[in-house]
Amino acid sequence: MKQPVPVHVTEAEAAQSTETLYAAGYFLFQQGNFADAAAVFRWMLQVAPTDERSWLALAECHERVHQPWIALELYSTGTVAAEPSARCWLGRGRALSALERPDEAEAAFAEAVRLAQASNDVNLTELVEAVRCGS
Repeated sequence: MKQPVPVHVTEAEAAQSTETLYAAGYFLFQQGNFADAAAVFRWMLQVAPTDERSWLALAECHERVHQPWIALELYSTGTVAAEPSARCWLGRGRALSALERPDEAEAAFAEAVRLAQASNDVNLTELVEAVRCGS
């Protein structure tokens, strides 16, 4: 049996693949085709496991099809894989709220606020606060 030939991908090629996958997944997501979008985002996770967009997009696909428990697992993994990720903590809080776990949701929102403020990104901080207050 022939051994597979290892494929060597440059950092630039990996980055381009990541952007292409994200664009394709986002297009499918915008069309409401959450199953196919999720498949693309799973591929994106293989190429770029530390890119928070992979975790956020895949988790949101599961939120849209009313699977908050799966979204919670994805957001939770994203908080580690894409650390620091205020957006993953925010999604985690949202999923916990959907699962009616308010104490845990508030702790996740608090961590999202802390990370957003530490990033000095005013827009991100405002987003986190708006979602937190709306939950």
